[in-house]
Amino acid sequence: MSVQLYSHSKADLEKAVEIILKKATDFTLPIKKAEEQPEDLISQIEATKFLHISIPTIIDWRKNKNLPFYNFSGRYYYSKKELLDYGRNRRK
Repeated sequence: MSVQLYSHSKADLEKAVEIILKKATDFTLPIKKAEEQPEDLISQIEATKFLHISIPTIIDWRKNKNLPFYNFSGRYYYSKKELLDYGRNRRK
């Protein structure tokens, strides 16, 4: 059994640490689907149940009454918070 010892200079080790730290600070996580659709958003069907209205009604509100919505790949999503705010503002 042979043992090999390596000797590195202080400058070599510092350079290696700098490279590692640079890579660590530049590292970013890949975008996940959850970020594309925040937790707060619900589907159009869920929104109709949440508001106790029909699908044609929510479509009408979205098109004609400025109901806030998000469109991801042709599907409509709504924020529960924005739906509640919309309802409160419509009562006034």
